[in-house]
Amino acid sequence: MATDLFERLAELDVPPPPARFDDQLHERVNRSLVVGQLMDLMFGAVPWAVVEFSRAVIGSVLFTLTGRYETKPNRRRR
Repeated sequence: MATDLFERLAELDVPPPPARFDDQLHERVNRSLVVGQLMDLMFGAVPWAVVEFSRAVIGSVLFTLTGRYETKPNRRRR
């Protein structure tokens, strides 16, 4: 029975895709990729960079004012 179905499907004519099908597909995929990458940049990389840069600037200001560079104690040492 399955072979009859496959034989009937093999005889059907499949219409060609629309002329701009590939262009439309690429536009949609590219748009979603750009949105995903911008979200990753805005919510991942930029906040991380701001935190790291602010730590460096605050450390530099504190070193300038106090003359000491404070480090966090290493918790692994006993």
